[in-house]
Amino acid sequence: MLGHSHALSGGVTGLATGLFLQFSFPQAVALAGFTAGMALLPDLDKCGSSPARCLGFLSEAVAWIIGRLTGGHRHLTHSLLGIAGFTALAWYSCQYRHDWIGKAGLALLMTLTVSAGLEALRVARSHTADLIGIAVASWEVWYGYGLRLIPIAVFVGCCTHIAGDMLTDSGGMLLYPLAQRRYHLLPQPLAFTTGTRPELLVVDPLLTAALVLLTGWAVDPAFIAAQWRAVAG
Repeated sequence: MLGHSHALSGGVTGLATGLFLQFSFPQAVALAGFTAGMALLPDLDKCGSSPARCLGFLSEAVAWIIGRLTGGHRHLTHSLLGIAGFTALAWYSCQYRHDWIGKAGLALLMTLTVSAGLEALRVARSHTADLIGIAVASWEVWYGYGLRLIPIAVFVGCCTHIAGDMLTDSGGMLLYPLAQRRYHLLPQPLAFTTGTRPELLVVDPLLTAALVLLTGWAVDPAFIAAQWRAVAG
């Protein structure tokens, strides 16, 4: 799927996870924001993708290296092993935030994902998104706000990204490098090509509606439940 769809779906699953785990409203919103950016991480294996473009030459170089090391686009970073690897690196960076390796890893992770997420969702563009990403990363490294949420966001975001790609006709190689079989969540006639009308006119509106409903639920569960009963009745 497109970066916009990945970020939007990450926001939905992040907020849903926060509500399921009964986080406070600020924590649930923070998790949704983190996950929207983290849902772009698997595409850091391809130059020109949303996370690769966000910091210019630096992020493109990181994407080029990762692509070379992981077998190319939609290979290792889009597998179960890739999910585990990204989550483990995020946990390590958070756990050892006071060491220079942890600081560097956390700073790079937050800068890339926040900047890419803002651009993908069209909240901010180019250098503005980069500056916001750097500011958020600096705040996170310095103060560690919501640090325990970041590994959760990475895990949920990567899972969401791969599930989204498995809706397309390209599928996902979940068991790479052990096997190169591509798995799909939809029957072949229903699978769509990235960036085509089914994604833009069906998937994105459904994700937007889900995000609005979940946000309403987070703000006032009683109101949403009352509206649902009214419609059902």
